[in-house]
Amino acid sequence: MNRFATGLIKLAKVLVIEDDTVLASSLADWLESNGHRAEVSHDGVEGLMLLQHRGYDLAIIDWQLPSMPGPEICAEYRKGSGRTPILMLTMKSTLDDKETGLDSGADDFLAKPFEPRELAARVRALLRRSTALFDSMQKVGKITLDISKHQVTILEESKQLVPREFKLFEFLMRHPGTYFTADKLIDHVWESELDVSHQALRTCIGRIRDKLDAAERPSVIENSKGWGYKICDWYLNE
Repeated sequence: MNRFATGLIKLAKVLVIEDDTVLASSLADWLESNGHRAEVSHDGVEGLMLLQHRGYDLAIIDWQLPSMPGPEICAEYRKGSGRTPILMLTMKSTLDDKETGLDSGADDFLAKPFEPRELAARVRALLRRSTALFDSMQKVGKITLDISKHQVTILEESKQLVPREFKLFEFLMRHPGTYFTADKLIDHVWESELDVSHQALRTCIGRIRDKLDAAERPSVIENSKGWGYKICDWYLNE
């Protein structure tokens, strides 16, 4: 039986960056036994790259990691406007250590060894925060999303998107500063549908651009060869 408690509130995609392979495996098994998708990295630099370039609802990051410590991962990720909630795990437990971890950009801090029920409670709280990022009305930089109406407002000009377009645009907005390849976007946005082509994705992005772009400003969705698509940084700042 997995040693962690159950009871998470939403199906989520979670990144675990932990060099203790036994603990990392236990965390991943626990998450997946609750219906979540878990990805694991045992290295700090690799973990940061995953966090920056894939979309996660939560990241669980150890403090002491090969090549890059947890606080540095948090700081670098937040510099790029990353908003995924982060739970930091550590053997350190002094107030100074907690301040360092939280000041680096972590949302919560859990000292090892921890009780499984406490871990579960903290994860639930952070997943609620992740869900709340885009509850109904959400403003990020120059863009406001109205979830209930599938409406996007840019600089006070509102446009209606059809559900598929809005789902794709909302997903990109939930992960500002993060590139997603065509395959990753298809995986997240089309989910259960089979044989969705890259052309179908490009057509959807084209329709979004036709509705939201204006001649005097950059395209709202930018793409970079080898990296994929993201919301243009110009729109993420007031």
